[in-house]
Amino acid sequence: MERRVSDYLRELPFLWLNVDDEPSADSQRAYIERNTIALLSNYQRDAVDARSDDWLGQYSRSEKIRESGLWNVNHVDEAYDPAFLDDIAAAIDDTDSV
Repeated sequence: MERRVSDYLRELPFLWLNVDDEPSADSQRAYIERNTIALLSNYQRDAVDARSDDWLGQYSRSEKIRESGLWNVNHVDEAYDPAFLDDIAAAIDDTDSV
């Protein structure tokens, strides 16, 4: 299953953000990551973007993976801070100018 997931992920488009700070639990990059996961998670809430019936995560042993629709279990049960959207927009603008 891990190989299938890796093959699938390899085909997805990615956006790399230029967030120029040292990695730490209190860094800007951690703040963006934490809030992005919380925003995209369907865990214990109505799914805005429900996964397809053939999504591989539905076979996971992890309830958080199955219910969140994400492969990450960290932060899926948290609320996101709407202010982070301004920070991610600024990071996108900074990345575009690099």
